[in-house]
Amino acid sequence: MLTREQLVTLHRSFRNERVLSVYVDGSAKDPAKQRAWRVELDNGLNDLQSWVADSSHEEREQLNRCISLLDGAMAGLSAGVGTMGWVAFIAAGRLREVHHLPVPVPTLAIWSTGPCVAPYVRALKETRPVVVAVADARKVKLLYYCVGKLDRVETLRAHHTVDRPSHMGAPPTQGFHAGTHGSAGHDSAQRSLLAGRDRMLAEAVGHIHDLAGPEGWIVLGGIPRVVTRLAHDLSGSFPDRVFLSDGFDVHATGAQIAKAAREGASALRNAADARRLAEISDLAQAGSVGTIGPTTTWRALENSCVHELYLTHRFLEEHRADAEDVVRAALDQDALVEEVSGEAALQLDEQGGIAAHLRYRTGEPEGMLEAAVSS
Repeated sequence: MLTREQLVTLHRSFRNERVLSVYVDGSAKDPAKQRAWRVELDNGLNDLQSWVADSSHEEREQLNRCISLLDGAMAGLSAGVGTMGWVAFIAAGRLREVHHLPVPVPTLAIWSTGPCVAPYVRALKETRPVVVAVADARKVKLLYYCVGKLDRVETLRAHHTVDRPSHMGAPPTQGFHAGTHGSAGHDSAQRSLLAGRDRMLAEAVGHIHDLAGPEGWIVLGGIPRVVTRLAHDLSGSFPDRVFLSDGFDVHATGAQIAKAAREGASALRNAADARRLAEISDLAQAGSVGTIGPTTTWRALENSCVHELYLTHRFLEEHRADAEDVVRAALDQDALVEEVSGEAALQLDEQGGIAAHLRYRTGEPEGMLEAAVSS
């Protein structure tokens, strides 16, 4: 799957080439509907061939070569695609990108100058990694979830030593002060266990910091009192990026952990979208570095001052041509492009389904204005 940077490279590399972009929806669970995408795609390809019937011989041949390459690439697809989605970009007589997607996409066949990239935006959020920690008092198991794949990283253990307690119920030796008592064996062992646990959790925080990096989400599960302590230790370095899940415990299977990772990341992402859109709304109302709605956002894109572009699924689906234009314009100016979800998407849909955070206010020289606050 492509990262945002790789999608930008693809867009720029073939912006002046004729490209066949194909998306396939593989999300149907009903076996009777799992081949529906093939009929829909064939109809779309037939429409493209009819559309270029009056074009030059060269263009007709280009499209036919691309369709032949597509047929070869799709030969290995199962009836149900095998994943939620699939995509292919074909240009200049070569398969440029062909891979499965972890999210559903509409079944489309687009013949255009430059690749059709707007439907790919939904998949970009899946490239943000999730670090999962399964913790109890004796061990922390660390896993890494990204693009639908769960990998086990390592297991940290609470190594501890128990000092031999004094007395242990035996009478004091001759010459030893009768009023002095040693530590109870249970208390000493408990202190050692807690010290080992604390060292383990401190080590886990360091490893999670390295794995999560500047953008990764963190999902915690296991024994509640240990998980709460670990969350507290992580909160200073990862504000708003830690999720305590009750969807799995120390006995969870890989499938259960993967499901909890997806759900935890989704909850964190929805909350982050809501905060970000609230900030942009405030900036827009103040006439500052934010826009809400198609008109002002498109004006900002024309002025090449967009830092972050936010779209809803409804906007991408209902305004496909416009969505393609705004996504391409955003990528041209190195803007972050994200599809928002949850409550934030519902609220943004009421205002046109599109918003942006700007580098500077539209219509004014960049050098005379403060840069937008990066976050």
